[in-house]
Amino acid sequence: MSTNSSAERTDSENISTQAAEWLVLMSDEENPPSATQKQAFFDWKNRDPRHADAVDKLNAMLGSIQQFPRSASKAALSVSVNDRHHQHSWQTLAKTFVLLMVVFLPILTWLPNSITLKMADKKTDVGQWQSFTLADNSVITLSSDSAINVDFNNTQRTIHLLKGEIRVKVSKNPQRPFVVRTEHGRLTALGTEFSVDKRDDYSLLKVIESSVAATCQRQGCDVKPIHPGQQIRVYAEHLGKVTDFSVSDASLMWDKHQLMVDGMPLGDVLAILSRFHKGYIYFDDQPLDNYHVSAVLPLDKPLEALALLADSFPIKVSTLTPWWTTITMTSK
Repeated sequence: MSTNSSAERTDSENISTQAAEWLVLMSDEENPPSATQKQAFFDWKNRDPRHADAVDKLNAMLGSIQQFPRSASKAALSVSVNDRHHQHSWQTLAKTFVLLMVVFLPILTWLPNSITLKMADKKTDVGQWQSFTLADNSVITLSSDSAINVDFNNTQRTIHLLKGEIRVKVSKNPQRPFVVRTEHGRLTALGTEFSVDKRDDYSLLKVIESSVAATCQRQGCDVKPIHPGQQIRVYAEHLGKVTDFSVSDASLMWDKHQLMVDGMPLGDVLAILSRFHKGYIYFDDQPLDNYHVSAVLPLDKPLEALALLADSFPIKVSTLTPWWTTITMTSK
């Protein structure tokens, strides 16, 4: 597992807080915002895409709450707060509520997701690989820290990839299409071998044999056939470009648990290795992406892989505890 820099996390939290403050100011009916304040909000929102994204997320979160009559809310508050000296303005109460939601929403979002993963039909721990033969004789392999749900019926075979990466060798049955679903899209094959890697912003499909039809989650999204040696990023709203990959390199990963890369940015290599390490690997990937890796690295021994990288690149690997490893740039 890996973490981004604490500065990035702090910056994100600051943006969420600022968005909450702007949202309260813009929605205050007792003291409507002035034209100058509206323009300042517009300028702030357009200064950085993350600002607009934070406002959109808060608006979506508060959508159902805004349906509750404000007059009733204020009346209820006034019953228990009669002393003017102790009265709080609606704006202050709303601001407090929104700021609390900004703090606790990640926890409320994480909890049901964590329960879903715990209840998954098939799952692997960090550093573990496991293969399963399904009821239709298809074979599915889960990479490190992965989870799936299996949903088979008389007309269709569906795998819900909840986390991580899988390789599937599909048992042919034209009457029952084999489908892998993620939050980003739908991947359909009749009889083939392919892998799907679910990441934060997209799912990466690699086709090893035959072909797979890829489509995104958006209604009306294009359906694109992907052939052996081709890969595609499936985003929730669109499909990425089709590019080539080495089938032999992919097979090496699944069969020998070795990562073979040719010119991959160092930060991306570290992100992959971190998925196979039981502790945290802390690094700032921005300066590391100036370096490109061509090597074969052992996925089952990520610390050995890090040592090999440290011999070839200006990085220092510091293991403070078995659960915390830091990678920093050096001057060599």
